[in-house]
Amino acid sequence: MTDSTYAEPQWISRRGVPAVGEIVTVKINSIGRSIVEKYFVEHGFLGLLVKPLNPPSWYVRQNGADESCHVFPAEVEELQERKGDGKPDREFYDKALTTAS
Repeated sequence: MTDSTYAEPQWISRRGVPAVGEIVTVKINSIGRSIVEKYFVEHGFLGLLVKPLNPPSWYVRQNGADESCHVFPAEVEELQERKGDGKPDREFYDKALTTAS
């Protein structure tokens, strides 16, 4: 047997990975409340495949009412890392992405 080059996918959030079936709020593009359907890995990072519960009209026109979308933790309100002033914690993300590479 040869050595594996498998690397554990990186989860870029201090919060745990939401379970399949959990409701999250997708902030990016105002997609809104969505249900976690499953997970995906892209470029070594773990993300969520979610189905919007009430997608915006532009999303329905572009993708269809029942189409899921791929998001990363930084795009999900409950998973975002923020400072005390509510702004994104860029230092956290910079460090996490530097460490992951």
